[in-house]
Amino acid sequence: MNTEGFDQWIKMNKNMTGPLTEWSKATTELCQKTMQQNLELMGENISRASNQLKRLTTVRKPEDLLNLQKECFNEGLTALLENTQKIIHTTMQNIEELTKLGGSTLRESTMRDNTSSSKGSEKK
Repeated sequence: MNTEGFDQWIKMNKNMTGPLTEWSKATTELCQKTMQQNLELMGENISRASNQLKRLTTVRKPEDLLNLQKECFNEGLTALLENTQKIIHTTMQNIEELTKLGGSTLRESTMRDNTSSSKGSEKK
């Protein structure tokens, strides 16, 4: 029975296991950092909204309400822009790390495959 293809498949899987495990660990760390940042941003947003509600309860005149609404809108817009910049920055860092790791994983597995196939051809 011809098992050469099956043997090559097993070798390829062995060569990919280590790099894929490293890649999986790195992506887990990136997800944890991103989730931590998102939780911090949510906390800031909730705190700001709570503060704005407290200020709304002190309004006595309609014109004060309009001014406070304008302030709240400006605060919200500023926070939105800052949060968007943070998220974009973090996303770009994550993409850069994953690209580096993916490239090194591919190089490692290719080198291992080439090494394995050259050893296999030497045996013949």
